[in-house]
Amino acid sequence: MGENKRESADVELTREALLAAFEKLFSGAKKGVRRFPHSGVRHVALPGGAELIEQNPQKSSDWAKLARDGHKVAWAMRDGEYLARVVDGEVEMLGRDD
Repeated sequence: MGENKRESADVELTREALLAAFEKLFSGAKKGVRRFPHSGVRHVALPGGAELIEQNPQKSSDWAKLARDGHKVAWAMRDGEYLARVVDGEVEMLGRDD
């Protein structure tokens, strides 16, 4: 199991993959878009076991306020780690110092 997890983590997330998932997430598409049962927040699978998750507008963060104000905000995550943020189609990669 550890090796498969490591291989998944080695898959590089590209801006193109993030933007394609972002478009799917916010376009109203049903295929490939899932919802978390409790919150109803939508998410889309990304390469390497990551997920693109829409910002929950019910939270109290500044990002949730942006979502409530009509902006499209989503987070790429893998194993609880934030990898990227996408706001209105603008990608910002996170957490990489190298």
